[in-house]
Amino acid sequence: MTSLIDKKFTQDEFDRKKEAYFEKFDWNFNPFAQKDPLPDPELLVPHQVKEIQELIDLVTEGDLVSFIVSKIGMGKTTLCKFLDNALPQQEDENIVSVFLHGPSIDNGEQMLRIILERLELRSKEGDVAMEFEQLRNWHQDYSDFTLNIIIDEFPDINEKSLNMVRSLADLEGIVMILNGQENELEDFVKDNAPALYERRRHTLRLEPLTRDELRELVMYRMAWARGGDYERRIIEPFTEEAIDKLHEKSGGVPRRALKLAGDSVYNMVDSDKMRITPELVHERDKKTEENVESGDVEETDSPDIGSVDEEKDEEVKTEDG
Repeated sequence: MTSLIDKKFTQDEFDRKKEAYFEKFDWNFNPFAQKDPLPDPELLVPHQVKEIQELIDLVTEGDLVSFIVSKIGMGKTTLCKFLDNALPQQEDENIVSVFLHGPSIDNGEQMLRIILERLELRSKEGDVAMEFEQLRNWHQDYSDFTLNIIIDEFPDINEKSLNMVRSLADLEGIVMILNGQENELEDFVKDNAPALYERRRHTLRLEPLTRDELRELVMYRMAWARGGDYERRIIEPFTEEAIDKLHEKSGGVPRRALKLAGDSVYNMVDSDKMRITPELVHERDKKTEENVESGDVEETDSPDIGSVDEEKDEEVKTEDG
């Protein structure tokens, strides 16, 4: 059995090697770590930046309801967190954005209270009618503002919250972005909020990356880790053959690709290589991974981004064939 001292020594040794590698490549952090919110959609879906800008334009124009749909692991939640951060920063626009993780909302009262707190309005627990009137009055007082409500994993929302969603959609000055798996989201909204479905104006479908798009994503990520100089994008230390293997193993799914790319970086460090070749493109051994600081592998503020549940769903589907 490995002692705690041995584990600590192994971790310290790896950390020293890792820091030396990061310094050599001018990386301030692991380029493939999960960080929310991302500063730029090119760090997740570089091939669909124009479509994301179209969605942003619709929100700023006061469009009613938009859907973001994809299969598991395509980055719906990460993109929504980017939009939640980016929309209020749009020049010449007055937008307040509220991000809600659907499965964590137990009822309509809780949803309303979170929105009021984001608007810095006092809420009186138990008096839903008065709280809703506060929201209505907010728009009257700030008629030049748009309230953007993003609901993550909307099909998993508690049914007790649906009446509140319908009521919010009836208010002026409110736009909504709902995300979920495509057929599941559309069927859920049709069955439970048909009026909301009729107000849908736009659907953004996140698609898998091609081999060249994945190559671009890897280069953008490494440029980001070098301080955001996106004009200086290089593929090193990855080889072209490693990118081929990365695309083959990930299927072009961004979350899989980024996790695998991060593992490949650490495999390079472990093996004392200076290039990432196809042989290094594989998942890290779990025992080895325990010696890496968790903050370097995945940096998130909370499990609310949905990745844990999605990974479990993906594992079940894989086991079922």
